[in-house]
Amino acid sequence: MAVPIRGADWRPEALDPLVRVLEELRTLDPDLPIQYALSFLTIAQNEGLSIRDLSERLGIAQSSASRNVAALSRWHSFGKEGLDLVRAEEDPRERRRKIVTLTEKGRALAGRLADLLHPTAPQRMTLRSA
Repeated sequence: MAVPIRGADWRPEALDPLVRVLEELRTLDPDLPIQYALSFLTIAQNEGLSIRDLSERLGIAQSSASRNVAALSRWHSFGKEGLDLVRAEEDPRERRRKIVTLTEKGRALAGRLADLLHPTAPQRMTLRSA
């Protein structure tokens, strides 16, 4: 007896919102690694988490999570410009711990992505980045 496969009745157009989200992310950087995208989305869903929490949620090394946050921040490594979507700040209660939040540009992007995923939802005012 064949076991029904979940999603076996999927329709190609059901993937359209996901394609639109990926296209929007590519406008930031045509070669944006999926790990950066997943890091951004995880931070957007859990604003205020630490880099350690991010690494645990994504199942990656803390050094990788830190590198991802740096790339998503204003300045990447070696003075290279980052994407300016998140900000990592020292936790005042535990100085070694970095808390990650969205920048205004990051909030605007998260809003656009949400609109792309739920196009029938009432339109929200979102800031467009220049």
